[in-house]
Amino acid sequence: MNQTKEMARTKSEALSAVAQGLFAPCLVKEDDGWHARWRGTEDAENPWIDSIVREAVATPLSEHAERDLHPTVHDAWLAALKSRTGLVNRDSGECAAFAKVLERWIEEGVDSPETKRSLEFSFKPTKGGGIVSCPVPRGEKPLRALGRATAIFAPLRRLELSKDAKSLEAKLSGGEAEDFLRYAAAGLAKAGYGVSGATENATLDVEVSLFDAPHGKVRVETRLVLDGVKISPGELRVLLEQKKEYVFFNGHWVKLDRAALLEKLAIAERPKEKRLNAAEAIFLAQCCSSDGTLGAVRTKAGDAIGKILSALRSGAARIGPGTTPAAPGLAGTLRDYQGRAVSWMALLAGLGFGALLADDMGLGKTIETIAWILHSRASGGDGKPSLVVAPITLIANWRRELARFAPGLEVFVHHGPDRALERGFLACAARSDVVITGYSTLVKDAAFITSVDWQTVAIDEAQAVKNPDTIVAHTVKNLKAETRIALTGTPVENSVTDIWSIEEFLNPGLLGPRKHFEERFAKPISENPACAALARLKRTLEPFVLRRLKTDPAIAAEIGDKRVIKEYCRLSESQREEYETALIDYSRGEKRRGDAFALLTRLKLVCDGEGKLERLFDLLESIFAAGESALVFTQYAKVGAAVAAALGKRFGRRFPFLHGALSAKEREREIASFEAQGPCAFVLSLRAGAFGLNLVKATHVIHFDRWWNPAVENQATDRAHRIGQTRTVFVHAFITEGTLEEKVDDLLEKKTRLSGGVVENGESFLLKMSSGEIEAIASLD
Repeated sequence: MNQTKEMARTKSEALSAVAQGLFAPCLVKEDDGWHARWRGTEDAENPWIDSIVREAVATPLSEHAERDLHPTVHDAWLAALKSRTGLVNRDSGECAAFAKVLERWIEEGVDSPETKRSLEFSFKPTKGGGIVSCPVPRGEKPLRALGRATAIFAPLRRLELSKDAKSLEAKLSGGEAEDFLRYAAAGLAKAGYGVSGATENATLDVEVSLFDAPHGKVRVETRLVLDGVKISPGELRVLLEQKKEYVFFNGHWVKLDRAALLEKLAIAERPKEKRLNAAEAIFLAQCCSSDGTLGAVRTKAGDAIGKILSALRSGAARIGPGTTPAAPGLAGTLRDYQGRAVSWMALLAGLGFGALLADDMGLGKTIETIAWILHSRASGGDGKPSLVVAPITLIANWRRELARFAPGLEVFVHHGPDRALERGFLACAARSDVVITGYSTLVKDAAFITSVDWQTVAIDEAQAVKNPDTIVAHTVKNLKAETRIALTGTPVENSVTDIWSIEEFLNPGLLGPRKHFEERFAKPISENPACAALARLKRTLEPFVLRRLKTDPAIAAEIGDKRVIKEYCRLSESQREEYETALIDYSRGEKRRGDAFALLTRLKLVCDGEGKLERLFDLLESIFAAGESALVFTQYAKVGAAVAAALGKRFGRRFPFLHGALSAKEREREIASFEAQGPCAFVLSLRAGAFGLNLVKATHVIHFDRWWNPAVENQATDRAHRIGQTRTVFVHAFITEGTLEEKVDDLLEKKTRLSGGVVENGESFLLKMSSGEIEAIASLD
């Protein structure tokens, strides 16, 4: 393995040397005679350089180098440089003499790094142009090196002795000066010459003055300062209208970052009479900062807004240990990192901001929120109730967790066909400490739920509002609350616009207008996940988003390890026939909209047949024999039913099965059945069981088929790999070899680099493929 890596490294270095022109021809004696070879000028021992160059220059006509075809050794050598073997079929003494001549020629033709660095080219700006100069060459080699530099930048041919005779100088026109700054300076530096004074970036500061105004609003005044000189928005616009990368300003040439300057110009030209809330003011300050941080912004602030900026700049959001606020009535003990989360929420709430609690799945976001509700009530909540909005499948979980950790709170569940409406709801809410409802119920009853003044509104699985255009997102944003909290383990599921929508609920205006956000962040990040916009967005959100992972040192010790194993299964003959039939039907169809998705679904269902069942039987026998239990996830409810029935027949007992059609009581009955049995397998449909459950009894998670969305699959895995799990969790991913499952798995591995940034991808990317690409990825090997 090490030998293979070394070979790959050497070849990579050779390719780089050839690309830079760092190679030359030579003549060397080998065991079978003299050979014309290509070698590196900086690494003469790299064996790949000869083969790479020879492959590029070889021609059929140069394959032979016999004496009768080439009258001189020079001719034979030239032909051999292009031949397959490089053999020069000439007299040995003649070749030896020619080789010495070649060696002297190569030495004279290659400038040493020291020689090039002695010719440092400096640039001095002048009005409308510039002067480029270098030391007077002393000796043949520096003079030859100067001659080669003129091939990089032609105006160097006009170099003349300066008046003091200490250097050579050449005057440049405006266009030549710009060419030198844009291209030649970098070219000379890359070739090994010294370059100084060539690039100067314009520094534009927007001095923002923030003043407290009535009704909690902020008045803004701005001033533009370019390279230390105060300018008006009109003057900056004149510079930008030149549409040049470099402009002459304040006595020197400066490089303009047009996108950044246009953004700051828009800030300076904003209507002066417009007032901002605190979040909008902070967004404005962040826009003025080149790196997106609060600390680099020049601001003058009044008392209230000044305190907010000071708290955020000082890093007060980074709460240390031992600062957990009081949560009277909490029936349980918070871990240190959970206590820090409550302190962080208290800090933001005190400053008037909402909090995005984005801890990894299973780390205790629910108990952290319950502790916050208890703390806020004890800190002067005015007796107002708090509202928890969650997916329907999590309503029972919230009710159980509140009863467990806050038994003193009066909890009212607003859900179901017999729920209280209008005045009945308002009366029940007034008598309660916490109201729990679902997203769909919230939309139906928005007229009276949004009329309540809530102490805290917490939305669980906040990705439900990731699309800002949905009725759910609009309804949630209309809720009135002193504090807003969003809980999600996947704050960005499809694109970074998800987090803009969530923050619009928490802190309206914090990330600016949607169009501005998409231009400044969403578009560049989607095109290049490693771009600077991603780092800038992370820094911008840092004070307002708390995300801890299971791998964090302070947390990993409290959770068992997790190992992922890919289980490859084979198609049976009948499955193979079904698979091929599906492909033939698709290829003969008219390729209407939706046909590709139908094909993928049909093929996935074919894969969920005998092959996987047999592997599941074998795997579970080993798991049960070890006294352990497993969760078996499938994307399809009908597949889950078939799997549960097959397991029952194979092992002679009933296996619990959880799916979306179950009522709350039936759901709890299935969970209790799993917990009560010994070694057992719990079959779950992925959508119904991917979140809201704590099933640490299981030490194995089996993905019978793949959702092809890492975020959703990780949510399912986290039913077992979460707080309370002290053993290693084995994750088994079933993949039918030779099918689209294997090809998509390989494709997803290449795409997962986005998940470490902010973006994760579901299977929707497959639907963007052409018909030919779909057929290729779905083909059967």
